[in-house]
Amino acid sequence: MAFAPLETGRLVLRPFSEEDAEDFAARRSDPETAMYQAWRVPYSVEKALAVIRESEHHEGPVPGHWFQLDVQRRADGRTVGDVAVYLHEHGHTAEIGYTLHSWARRKGYATEAASALIDHLVDVTGVHRIEAATHPDNERSIAVLTRLGFRPEGIKREAFWVEEEVSDDALFGLLAREWRAQRATAAAAEAGSPA
Repeated sequence: MAFAPLETGRLVLRPFSEEDAEDFAARRSDPETAMYQAWRVPYSVEKALAVIRESEHHEGPVPGHWFQLDVQRRADGRTVGDVAVYLHEHGHTAEIGYTLHSWARRKGYATEAASALIDHLVDVTGVHRIEAATHPDNERSIAVLTRLGFRPEGIKREAFWVEEEVSDDALFGLLAREWRAQRATAAAAEAGSPA
């Protein structure tokens, strides 16, 4: 069965298609976007197509593979970025990532999109643990993870390679039960607030 798009108040997360390749390549070619990532700029449309075609082979997160979703604004259909998930071989742990266009940052899109993805991973895929890793200096990404409830779990020293350059890797984790508890607390607070 095909992966059904995930919808939030402002966004739609849908599987990539080949029509997304130019936008995806442009986003990954932005030097600021690529600064803490595992690719070099410029990022070619051919590379983008290869990622998209790999993701198209799967109808959702499957063990041992990355699955990418395009993130669009509901209001106008414009792509703001993408989210990705890697499901570990045993299926109990997922790693997530997110990338936004520079113009789409500081609007809460990454938090909103990642929340929808985590909901899906916990409620539908049934994962026990969600992980994320980023460069220790990537303050914006760390802020998103903190808002989502991820906990810092340490630094892997000189563990992240991009070609011949190595850097530290900051690790974060979130358990499904922690996510459910956060949602329950938020729902209770919302229900108790005056209309």
